[in-house]
Amino acid sequence: MPTKHIRFAIKLACAVVLALFVGFHFQLETPRWAVLTAAIVAAGPAFAAGGEPYAGAIRYRGMLRIVGTFIGCIAALVIIITMIRAPLLMLLVCSIWAGFCTWVSSLVRVENSYAWGLSGYTALIIVVTIQTEPLLTPQFAVERCSEIVLGIICAIVADLLFSPRSIKKEIDNELDAMLIDQYRLMQLCIKHGDSDEMDRAWLALGRRTAALEGMRSNLNMESSRWARANRRLKALNTVSLTMITQACETFIMQNSRPEIVTDAYRELFEEPVETVQDVHRQLKTYASCAGVDG
Repeated sequence: MPTKHIRFAIKLACAVVLALFVGFHFQLETPRWAVLTAAIVAAGPAFAAGGEPYAGAIRYRGMLRIVGTFIGCIAALVIIITMIRAPLLMLLVCSIWAGFCTWVSSLVRVENSYAWGLSGYTALIIVVTIQTEPLLTPQFAVERCSEIVLGIICAIVADLLFSPRSIKKEIDNELDAMLIDQYRLMQLCIKHGDSDEMDRAWLALGRRTAALEGMRSNLNMESSRWARANRRLKALNTVSLTMITQACETFIMQNSRPEIVTDAYRELFEEPVETVQDVHRQLKTYASCAGVDG
């Protein structure tokens, strides 16, 4: 079993046990909420990512869960206080609130929709649970908020204790691969070969650029110290899309004006590249040739 899988299993177990221990230590009414929250926050991004989640995803998901829980608790308190004498109407309004939150979650950004969905079903849970004892609503809401926050803190502490996984290294590798793909796309355009191969190349590069944008969002969640790197990645995303567009335009222009790219220029781009160092070496060669021609 890979080391990262073992580390994630230990991290998840630590978060759950820590939440359970602290919940019993402070004699919370329902410590299982803290345990479930710790497990969801730690493991939820893992199921979405298909492996050990990044530190930024855990912290951001925890923050969204806190925000959603507080909004849901406040909404439940308002609904119960104003409609405590009409249980059926209270349940109807709460269902409308849950539907509204679900609708809003489908409109906002994907990473922020979690908070709205959580606020909807949190209010519904509180309203349904206190039907027999509505006077305990404030206590119930406070307990749920405190236990949710406790579970999130335990998940974040466990992540910090067992080497939080940063996405920065994956971004560096993706940038190297994207640079190589950009160069190969340029080779295909100048060569003016098969159009199907060209289509596959620029579509794959477009998907890679879009994936890098998603990784940038994850890096932004991770820490404020990556703010400058985040700005550079945003600029690189724009540059990548611009280069893809220019490469495709170069290919299309050669359909009607093949002489626009000379044979000497094509010879410069014939050598294949496998690594970033190969790309840098080729670019230096082109720069020196351009200086001689100038």
